[in-house]
Amino acid sequence: MALPLLIVPQLLDWIMLGAGFVSFIALVYLLYIIIVAPALTLKAERDAPPPRPGYIYELLIEDQERHQHITIGQLDATIKTRLNGIREEQLRLEFHKDRGLEEYEIMVIPGANLFYRRPHTKKLEIQKERDEFAGRELIGNPALFRLAASVQGNRPTQYVEFELRTDYIINQIGEEKMKFFLELTRIYPGIDENSRNKKGVFNFGRPQKTEVEES
Repeated sequence: MALPLLIVPQLLDWIMLGAGFVSFIALVYLLYIIIVAPALTLKAERDAPPPRPGYIYELLIEDQERHQHITIGQLDATIKTRLNGIREEQLRLEFHKDRGLEEYEIMVIPGANLFYRRPHTKKLEIQKERDEFAGRELIGNPALFRLAASVQGNRPTQYVEFELRTDYIINQIGEEKMKFFLELTRIYPGIDENSRNKKGVFNFGRPQKTEVEES
């Protein structure tokens, strides 16, 4: 007795082919998310250049947030200097907003080798303790932060310098808000452009013989 032939309809063939194609695309996408995308992100981070003087980080704190912070370090920070000798969280700034008011308290948390000029003062001094001041003190009187990569006799010889200031702006719904600006103002004595290592970190340059360092 002859066995009946098993006939698979052509529609079922197309359904199975489509399901296999969808599974293949899903697998490729999963591999991209798990392996390729993180590798591309890491490469982009490694290949990114250090920020240059004139770079500005802007911070606007909304009412529902109230607390924000900015860190400056080598690679693991809000602002990545990508410079050898700069430590992670060498400077941490914490911003605390009063509920319902445009009043702020700013906490300065120093790491190693931080030189600091408080608003309304003229002298730049090494800072080892936390400091706190009101955000409105920055209006017309910016704070200055000098993060030293190397120090000789309490004098920084390689450093990056940032200035923190604030101004009032009008947001999209017509409210007056205080906005903070943290600007990279100086890299001394510059960057050695040919010194990038495998992590994407650069060395500081060497001062010219004719260059005179300001205190």
